[in-house]
Amino acid sequence: MKKALLSLVAVLLLASCGETQQPVASVPPEQESKAPVQIPATLIDAIKIARPHMTDVNGTDVDIGSGALAIWGADHMTWSELQELPLAKYALVMKDSDSQRGNRICISGRVIEIIVDNSVPGKKLYRGGLFDEGMRIYRFIAVKSTGDIVGDSRARFCGVVTGQQHYQNSMGGVAHAVHLVGMFDLPENKQPKK
Repeated sequence: MKKALLSLVAVLLLASCGETQQPVASVPPEQESKAPVQIPATLIDAIKIARPHMTDVNGTDVDIGSGALAIWGADHMTWSELQELPLAKYALVMKDSDSQRGNRICISGRVIEIIVDNSVPGKKLYRGGLFDEGMRIYRFIAVKSTGDIVGDSRARFCGVVTGQQHYQNSMGGVAHAVHLVGMFDLPENKQPKK
């Protein structure tokens, strides 16, 4: 329930932050809610809208900014735009996540878990985690194709840093991770936008 509600809030946030195609003043008050909303055209624009709502998270919930970016990314994110973002580093995110939000991290490692998230009607998102070679943990929301990637697969993932995630691990302690929204390095995700 929480996840579905958060997804709805993210959709509303993304839509309300977009610019209308005509000035609001020219829309009659009775038709204001029917005014068309312009969806951000680029990844940079989507990040600008979502970034102020990205926060570090304790537990497994998704912050509103990450949810909004993932929902936008399901239809609009491209591999080429993702690769154009400035690089972030795990240690810098863990030191000061706000300074790294909106930047990119690409990691190769072992997928801990991956599961489909159908909480947003018409959007197929995947949530999960992976370890890199240094045993650092990354939690992700993956958009686009995940191919045959399952738990224990070796994979490369590139994503937008949205913050830190701290959650109870299976050993009874607290795990600390960098949270990303992005996609797996797969040929089908590198196809030009249609």
